[in-house]
Amino acid sequence: MAEHSNKHIREAIRYAEQKGWTFLKAGPRAHIFGQLFCPRRDRDGHIVRVHSTPTDPESHARKIRRAVDNCDH
Repeated sequence: MAEHSNKHIREAIRYAEQKGWTFLKAGPRAHIFGQLFCPRRDRDGHIVRVHSTPTDPESHARKIRRAVDNCDH
């Protein structure tokens, strides 16, 4: 799997995967880097989009971690 160019976002993706989330990398022509899916992979599950080039990468990484921590699945 290709890794994100920003270390903070890479660490946030690894954090989510350790909590049971699944990362799906987007295709080469997509505007996002990929998506994180919570362990409940149905209509009620959570999805977090990981941006390729966010304006503030550290803030984006915090938002990813917050979404993972707030998921009750």
